[in-house]
Amino acid sequence: MASTGNRAILHKVDPNYTGIGKLELASRPIPEALPGKVVIHLLLRPINSTDLTSPLSRHGRPVSTPGSEGYGIVHAIGDGVTKVKPGQRVVPFVWESAIESGDGSWQEYVCVRESMLTLVPDSVSNEVAAQFVLNPWTAVGLMRDLHVPEGDFMLQTAAGSMLGRLVIQLAKHKGIKIINVVRREEQKEELKALGADEVICSTTEDVVARVKEITSNKLVYGALDCVGGGMTKIVTGCVRRKGTVFLYGVLSGTEATINIYDLLRQVKIKGWLVMNYWDSVEHRDAFISEAWRLFEAKVFQLSPCKRFELSDVEEALKDVGKGGGGTKVLLETKL
Repeated sequence: MASTGNRAILHKVDPNYTGIGKLELASRPIPEALPGKVVIHLLLRPINSTDLTSPLSRHGRPVSTPGSEGYGIVHAIGDGVTKVKPGQRVVPFVWESAIESGDGSWQEYVCVRESMLTLVPDSVSNEVAAQFVLNPWTAVGLMRDLHVPEGDFMLQTAAGSMLGRLVIQLAKHKGIKIINVVRREEQKEELKALGADEVICSTTEDVVARVKEITSNKLVYGALDCVGGGMTKIVTGCVRRKGTVFLYGVLSGTEATINIYDLLRQVKIKGWLVMNYWDSVEHRDAFISEAWRLFEAKVFQLSPCKRFELSDVEEALKDVGKGGGGTKVLLETKL
């Protein structure tokens, strides 16, 4: 039986409160397929660390629906839509609507412009499609912009995350040596088996000293930092003169510390957001083609997934909080 409503998770936050806030399950009308737009019945959407904690995820609103990506089936099309038809498998780019109107992917139906979706290749699984945007695009974009020469060293923090694992796979594919920073000793062997050249545990080792040892005091060409806070100071100390650090996450909060000496060495620190590539259709199409190619060539391989029904979001978040193993938690709805 077709659904008569659009179940959605509402994220309610106090503007003066920095915590996660309160989640509620609500029912909304199914969006109408307006001219040039496509209504998609979402079936899977991942829980990403930024969905509830990033300042961008709050959209400046006391109430919003989280979620930055997902996979589904075309439910209805508006007048003038020619590239897709009902029943086709697609990935909608919901970040635009999430920021503009607070409508993310943690709901059953979304409505996007025809240009804001991509068809899913037959060779790609539903689970991979659900995770196609945020981490794969970020990995491709960060590596493209850092532009590390083949055979040289780079460094990344939060290497045990799903994104960190994709960066390891892409670095290996490109012939780049990658030094990975993690917080738990047990992650070392797992990441080395994935292709990591070196893994440093920041809770038990001096990161800068180890990087100097690994690189024979040459330091790394550039670095990717998802943590911020005091870790950014450590990371910049690992980068050689005139190198670049891309700061793309806020795991330690929205502030970062640096050593002025590293600025005098002309180490550059730049903020990086994948959404900045969405301004150009050409850039977006290039990302789509490259990411699908990497999945189809088995360069990108995602960790196992664990599914929870959309209404069980609280239990799903508890599972996410356990961490470890790289397992991705997906929120599921049925056709």
